[in-house]
Amino acid sequence: MRKFTFLRKKIEAKDRALQENLVQKYFDELELGNEADANDFDRDTVYSRITDQIDAMPARKNNVKKRWISAASVIVVLATSGLLYQHKYEVMDMVSPIAQKQLATGGSQVASFTLSDGTKVWLNGDSKMAYPETFRGETREITITGEAFLEVAHDDKMPFIVRSGDVRTQVLGTSFNVKAYPKESFVKVDVATGKVGVMAPSNKTVFLTPKQEVLFDKKTHTATTVANIDISALSGWKEGNFIVKNMPLSEVLNVIQRRFAVQVKADANLSQCSITANFTNVSLQNVMKIVAKLVKGKAQQSVDGNSYKLTGKGC
Repeated sequence: MRKFTFLRKKIEAKDRALQENLVQKYFDELELGNEADANDFDRDTVYSRITDQIDAMPARKNNVKKRWISAASVIVVLATSGLLYQHKYEVMDMVSPIAQKQLATGGSQVASFTLSDGTKVWLNGDSKMAYPETFRGETREITITGEAFLEVAHDDKMPFIVRSGDVRTQVLGTSFNVKAYPKESFVKVDVATGKVGVMAPSNKTVFLTPKQEVLFDKKTHTATTVANIDISALSGWKEGNFIVKNMPLSEVLNVIQRRFAVQVKADANLSQCSITANFTNVSLQNVMKIVAKLVKGKAQQSVDGNSYKLTGKGC
């Protein structure tokens, strides 16, 4: 067995990088790539040296010491079972946890943000993104609730994963739009560039290339793929545009409700209608007049002006 050495430098309570480097040094020096090294691991000596290092820390750094004691225990258990290298990121997370953050937008707000790996994200109105302060491990993972457009920084060794409810979208480096509002009956992924793999329960992985879309129905758990979509129109919201192209009326009304903070109800017989229009810089009153005309009906505004009722013959 190679002699297991440790850094002698004391760890400062807020120095996350130093803590992580120390743990990484353990793995680098152990070189547990083969089973023989793992079997030769002297757990008593290792644990003794780790705890000696912890005891040498000043008393005020008690929280850090507790984390290192826990990590030391995990290191010993995993090393004796030959699994230490496989679980190195779990140990690092115990010693130096990465802060989890969240970005949220209002109904008519659009926000842009760059993640630590260089990935650019545009977040549409009434949406949320949960993400780590920095990425660690074998994948880069974030969670989107609502709608977002992403330009993912390419990394062959670290796939990028977007979780949207039960749907998981995985890429290496590409740009795509994901729409997953909790109140809508579907999750939709549209690809602008590159190749995307989309996975959902009870479905095989769907691979998409540019100008392709997949729509997962939350109720029926079915997937529908569409080709030749207009991605520029679909993602125009990130520039403040409001363009719809062959969009189901129900989805159009949901966009109107989020964008203008108003309630809109429509007769059931209008559910089969689809809308194509450019509502960019158009007032709410005029948007509703245009929609009503397209469904051959009328849009009645409430007395307080906070809601609309859409009636008509249908399409």
